[in-house]
Amino acid sequence: MVDGQKIKYGISTSSAAILDNAAATANVFDWNSHDGANYVEFIPSFGASDIASAVFRVMESDTKTDGTTLGGTPVLVQTVTAHAATDDDTLNVIGIHRAGRERYLQLQFTAGDGTSGTFYTALYAVSRRGHDVTSTATGRGATNVHYVTG
Repeated sequence: MVDGQKIKYGISTSSAAILDNAAATANVFDWNSHDGANYVEFIPSFGASDIASAVFRVMESDTKTDGTTLGGTPVLVQTVTAHAATDDDTLNVIGIHRAGRERYLQLQFTAGDGTSGTFYTALYAVSRRGHDVTSTATGRGATNVHYVTG
């Protein structure tokens, strides 16, 4: 199996139009639904913005209330460098190893209060597994997976 086939994709935050002084609805990442993953990268993709982000952080908890809300008393994992007003059309990568982590993670983003706001494209979660798993589209968290050989 090709190492790249040990990766599973997920949508942490669905695509959104402009956010201005508002939080993006972020899905909770569950380590247990990622087939033995020992590492995850959250990859936010931003479009144009006229204001820095107000909140950009990763939180964790051992419980969740629902698919978009951490339960209990969430703990800060990492504050991420704020997305600046001039950081148009950029990707960020936030890598987290599973060791010592609680079961649920959430990347939280709130756009600042600007004139127009932040065109917030989407936020993805990419997990890597330490063992061979299925390479089907569903097993990798995708609608379709295409493999090109030769």
